[in-house]
Amino acid sequence: MKLSEVETLVTVVIPAYNAEATIGTTLNSARGQSYQNLEIIVVVDGATDGTEAIARHHAQQDDRVSIVVTANCGLCPARNTGARAGSGAFIAPLDADDIWHCDKIQKQLDVFAAGGEDMGMVYTLFRRIDQWDYLIRDGAVTCWSGDVFCASLLYNCVGNGSSIMVRRRAFEQVGGYSMELNRVGCEDYLLQILVSHDWIVGVVPEYMTGYRYDHESMSRNHVRMALARLKMLDIVSQRHPDVPENVMHLAQSQARAELAIASARAGNIAKAVSEISGALRINASSTMAYSIYRLRDFAYRFIRTSGANVRRNKPPKFEDMDPKTHYGISYHPLRSRTMRRLLRQTTLPTKQC
Repeated sequence: MKLSEVETLVTVVIPAYNAEATIGTTLNSARGQSYQNLEIIVVVDGATDGTEAIARHHAQQDDRVSIVVTANCGLCPARNTGARAGSGAFIAPLDADDIWHCDKIQKQLDVFAAGGEDMGMVYTLFRRIDQWDYLIRDGAVTCWSGDVFCASLLYNCVGNGSSIMVRRRAFEQVGGYSMELNRVGCEDYLLQILVSHDWIVGVVPEYMTGYRYDHESMSRNHVRMALARLKMLDIVSQRHPDVPENVMHLAQSQARAELAIASARAGNIAKAVSEISGALRINASSTMAYSIYRLRDFAYRFIRTSGANVRRNKPPKFEDMDPKTHYGISYHPLRSRTMRRLLRQTTLPTKQC
């Protein structure tokens, strides 16, 4: 069964700050969806370049595109503003530098239809792309569905903010994107966790999202993102004190181990030692398992990257690849094995594909 296009309006929310280099490509991928019943809301978040002009040009060509202009306030309020400006039963965030496969929206709606009214979110797999839309590598092949709340505290199975589609009722129930993480990071990760607390989650096990790799983006600041993850876990604890203690301890130990690794990479050895000691005090076994996994993962990707650079002269573009086909340097299977080992320490009903 497919959801009716007459009944099902999807609100696409694109927050855009100084994104003139990519906003046109992003809008083309949204407008080019095979599912046509969309309202595409571009929130121009205090942009000082040509972002607004490009967005208005698209709006003149396609009456589904509308523009909301705000002072620069950050991702969280921009996304929330866009969501409130729309009326679709589902909300699909799309960052202004990311792109979608043409069937992404339709396939997510098919999963929603199969999952019923209890399904609050559906995500897709993603590929990393460069500034010209050429593939770098596949993202993690993790397809968790069902009740994934506790598992999501240990591992972000989505991996970026442009892969999800959220039922509006679920989005409004959790209060949208948390302002506590605005300009901090992990705001999309927190939204996923909060939705999964009361709703089941679905997945399209295909590479439907192109996530643009930017060396200067917030997600590349490893120390900042590790600190954001710790703050996110504090917010989850405050909002849901019913989280099993052993699960929260696992999540906190992993987050502090990640901060230790990030600090070491940044040259702050004293901070790294302090954080790894704190992580060991919380949960020694999970800290060691996670740290070993991360070190082996770095080595594995370095070796695979070196080999890939020798073998390939020119990778394909995102739109030219079959979304069901793997490409390039996927994450090592050790990630899945490590996560399964950690999950066995809990009583989680998570389903994996």
